[in-house]
Amino acid sequence: MATVKTQPKPKTKILFVCAGNTCRSPMAEVIFKAICKRHRRTGVIVRSAGTAAAVGSDMMPEVIIALQNCGIAIPKKPHVAKQYLPKMQKQYHYIFDLRDYADPYGYGQAMYDQVCEKLLHDLEVLYHQIFDLKNPHPVLS
Repeated sequence: MATVKTQPKPKTKILFVCAGNTCRSPMAEVIFKAICKRHRRTGVIVRSAGTAAAVGSDMMPEVIIALQNCGIAIPKKPHVAKQYLPKMQKQYHYIFDLRDYADPYGYGQAMYDQVCEKLLHDLEVLYHQIFDLKNPHPVLS
């Protein structure tokens, strides 16, 4: 009897983009990974980048506090800011622009907390659009 090799299921690749890749997009990356984990969703690659990234920078300390305030575990591997490149359009299934979200940089912890809470809600909705509703054109609002 011959064994049939099955092809591995392709991974869903998601990219969050903001300007510097130190506040909004890494926050969204961590939150979306946590949502996937909570829903026991495997096969998802989530990354972030910036259009004017401070390449190599950590995420802002206020982001870490905001994530903790929202009950999101902080990844052990430190964030390193990456530059958004046009070739990424072909590498990811979904790319979400976070420029419509207030940039909390320089506005204090309360603003970071506010952005985190909004992302927590909106990314949960986005998760269901992508994986439950199988929406080919999910919208982050």
